[in-house]
Amino acid sequence: MTGLMPIGVFARATRLSVRVLRNYDRLGLLVPAWVDPDTGYRRYSVDQFPRAGLVRRLRELEVPLPEIAEILAADTPEQAGAVIERHRERVAARAARLDEIAGRLGAVLAEPGRVSGWLEVYERWSAAQPTARTLVRTPLSGLAGALAPGFARLFAGLAEQGIAPAGPAGTRYLSDDLDAAELEVELFVPVARPPRPTATIAAGERAGCLLAATVHEGGYDDIATAYQSLGRWIAEQDRVLAGPAEERYLVPPAPGVPMAALRTEIAWPVRPPSGPSRPADQETK
Repeated sequence: MTGLMPIGVFARATRLSVRVLRNYDRLGLLVPAWVDPDTGYRRYSVDQFPRAGLVRRLRELEVPLPEIAEILAADTPEQAGAVIERHRERVAARAARLDEIAGRLGAVLAEPGRVSGWLEVYERWSAAQPTARTLVRTPLSGLAGALAPGFARLFAGLAEQGIAPAGPAGTRYLSDDLDAAELEVELFVPVARPPRPTATIAAGERAGCLLAATVHEGGYDDIATAYQSLGRWIAEQDRVLAGPAEERYLVPPAPGVPMAALRTEIAWPVRPPSGPSRPADQETK
């Protein structure tokens, strides 16, 4: 068959490796014009140069392969443009996040051992309370992205049953190892009556307990100071932990609420001072 070139020539002409071309063939992004049925050798046409160039350019711009497939399969320029715009927004968000990280690095390097200021720690008794709850499992890096849809499902499930929250929503960290591949986190909302269990929510019960707590003001990037303040207080008071850490969102993120206005209570269940102590190796089990 004339007018066709072997994969090696096509690879050199398009600046795509043979390995990449084979992968694009497998994914259906750039299928050879002809494949020898006896040898399996791939042959490409000059007419495929524009498609190969488009795929290469999109990959240089870090467009994911599934979205490249959407662009190539688009019936109209508007459909292809919508996919490209979605990627542009994702890149812009990542760039903004990198700029924020870069801005914080100077302060970290200038004062690597500095704690920005200890927060006041107080004790309070938390009465037993029925809750609506759901579990999410996610790596720590994906926690922020998992909480919003998790709470959306939780509140939607309550609304369907006509149940109003009886207090601020919160999370309980059921996994102690934050470096684990997957954390188990309970999302809860206090309620006056237990909900009917569904596919999205379950009935729960927060047992009455004594809490050591502090309030973090603002966004969550610098929430470490609140946790360090609790750790310092636990050490100074020689107290024993009695359950998983929890966060209650006193002023949660919402449209129109500035980050500086957010208020989060971080609380650790503790044993009363007169309670029996536990061996150190059992404190976090």
